[in-house]
Amino acid sequence: MIVGKMISISDGELLENPIVYRSLIGGLQYLTHTQSDLSFAVNKLSQFLKAPTTCHWNIAKIILRYVKGTPHHGLHIKHCDQLALTRYSDVNWSCCLDDRRSIAGYCVYLGDLLVSWSSKKQAVVSRSNTDSKYRALAQVSAEISWIQAL
Repeated sequence: MIVGKMISISDGELLENPIVYRSLIGGLQYLTHTQSDLSFAVNKLSQFLKAPTTCHWNIAKIILRYVKGTPHHGLHIKHCDQLALTRYSDVNWSCCLDDRRSIAGYCVYLGDLLVSWSSKKQAVVSRSNTDSKYRALAQVSAEISWIQAL
C-alpha cells in the first residue's frame, strides 16, 4: 500500500471489466496464506470488489510488483528450541474513509515461528483509539486462549 494514502470507494473511475480485478484479488487472498505481509493490503482492496475503480486496480498492480520483487519472502519453518507464545497487536483507529471503522491486526509466534495472524476491519465503530485498542487486545487474547487449548 502507499504510505499515508487513504483510499475510498469513490476514488477513480469504475473499471469496464471488474471480473479481472476480482480474480486478481482472489489470487492474492490465496497468496496471503504463505506471505502474511500482504494481508492488510489485500484485505483493504477486497473491500472494493463490488465496484472496483482504476485507483484500486493501480494499487493492485503495485502489490503484484511487490510480489514479483520479493520471491524469497514467506513463511519459513525451521527448528526452534524455545516454545514460548509471543503476540503483537495493533490497530489503525477509524482509518476507513467510507464507514469510519478501525482495522486491527495481530500476529502470534510460537518461539520464532509465526503460527497465527489476522488483519481485519472491526465489527463496530469505536468512539476512541483506546476503545479500538481494547477490542484488538480482546481479539488476540481469544486467539491465544484457543492456541493454548491446543
